[in-house]
Parts: sequence; structure tokens; C-alpha cells
Amino acid sequence: MVSLLARSVGLLAKSLAGLSCTQATRCSSLPGALSAFQHTTTRWFSKQQLEEGLPKRPLSSFFRFVSEHRPTLAKQYPEAKLTEISKILALEWKGLSESARKRYVEAANEELSKYKSEVRKYKENLNPLELQLLNEKKKERLVKRKHIRHRRELTILGKPKGARSAYNIYMSENFQETKGISMTEKMKHLQEDWKRLPQSQKQMYVQLAQDDRIRYENEMKAWEEQMLEIGREDLIRLKAKKRLIKDSKVMHEAKSKEQLHKKVVKKQTKPARGGKKADKRKNKE
Repeated sequence: MVSLLARSVGLLAKSLAGLSCTQATRCSSLPGALSAFQHTTTRWFSKQQLEEGLPKRPLSSFFRFVSEHRPTLAKQYPEAKLTEISKILALEWKGLSESARKRYVEAANEELSKYKSEVRKYKENLNPLELQLLNEKKKERLVKRKHIRHRRELTILGKPKGARSAYNIYMSENFQETKGISMTEKMKHLQEDWKRLPQSQKQMYVQLAQDDRIRYENEMKAWEEQMLEIGREDLIRLKAKKRLIKDSKVMHEAKSKEQLHKKVVKKQTKPARGGKKADKRKNKE
């Protein structure tokens, strides 16, 4: 694969060399572009090779438990989804005693120590460029993992689903009936059908998309108010954050004024010192 790519780069260079360069600026930029292209492909293939040679991280104690018990549960409940089985196993793991977990934890720790020593040996044989590429790949994985964790958190917190476009609504309604075996074929046919669809029929999906946008905005407004209450301002959109903070300040000021008004009224309606006893004494006199 690498040799094939190098060959194509060489042919490209030859064909470019045969052209008559009337514009000096355009010709002068060609060697730099070629070197940049070769450097990029080298980095890409180096990353691929590094991934192939890098020792694989062993399973954690929990995933060892899951891999051991999931086949049994799958046989017991063949109609159950993978997510449902995973939830059951997570609950079972949570209820396990320390003695029951011990063998999974010990096996995981043993494999982890082996993995760390293998990674250390692997890194010793790398040159500075390969180490740099390995660190870049690690950063990419961490960013991806962080993004997945963030999306999972939003799902748990019940963030509303985004508003769908007119084409997305049309696609979801007609996907099963569309011709084609693979997903790519179906998507291609759907795009062509959507382009040929009369404007009068498209307008129906446009209206549905507008209604879905209103639904999304209303649900988001309620959800962001909840997030503000539990102290998760970081999940609120900037415009909504400003509006909610302003509304909360107005509400706080209104409550303060109401409480102050109640205190004033209470003082005004409070009976004079001595009260009923003082009135009785005056009557006796």
C-alpha cells in the first residue's frame, strides 16, 4: 500500500514536471505542496503501523465479569437487547461482595502490570517521531472518550433530542420502503427522490420540521431551568443562560420585596403593647 502510494506520488510529480509553467508563483509552490503531501501520508501510515504494534490494554475487573456471565444471560433471555443485559450485569456487579470480586480484580491487576511492562519495552524501541505520533494518537483517544462520556451524561440527565430537518423526517418515513440492499444505496435513492419531490409535498415536511423545532425549544427551555436548579450551568446554552440568570434575579428581587412587604404589614397590624389586658384595666377604671 505504501509503495503504491509512493508510486502514484512519483507519477504525479512527473506529470507536473512536464507542464509548461507560465505562472512562476504557481510553479514555485508545487515542490512545497508535494513535500507536505508526502509528509502527511508518512505520518498517517506511521500512525496506522503504531496502532497495529501497540500492546492491547487488558480488560478491567468489571468487563471480565461481564464477558464471563453475558453468554449465560443471552441464552436465558434471547429476546433481550444487549443494553438490557448489560444493565442487569452492572446491577449484579454492584451487589457482589469483595470476596466474590477478588478473583476478577486480581486477574485484572496481574494483566495490567504485564501490559504496562510491554508498553514500556515497546516505547524504548521507538524513535522521537514515532513517540510524538503515539502521544498524538493518545490525545485523540482521550478527546473521543471525553466526548462519548459527555454525550452519555446528557442522555442520563434527559436532554431533549435535537430538532429534525424536513429531509430527516422524510427519510425516517420512507427509509424502509426505499429500494436498495445496503444503507448507502437506500440513502442515495432517498436523496434523488427528495430532489424530485414536488414543492407542495415538501412543504408538508417543512411544516413538520418547524413544529419539531418549537417542540425542541420548549423542551430545552424546561430542561435548562432544571439544570440551573441543580447547579449545572455548564450544560446551558449561552443565550439561555443569560435569560435564566436574569429571570432568577428578577424572581429573587420580587420575593425579597414580597417578604419585606409582609413584614411591614405585620408590624402595622400588630396590637399595641399590653394588648387585651390593658383594655380590660381601662374598662375597670
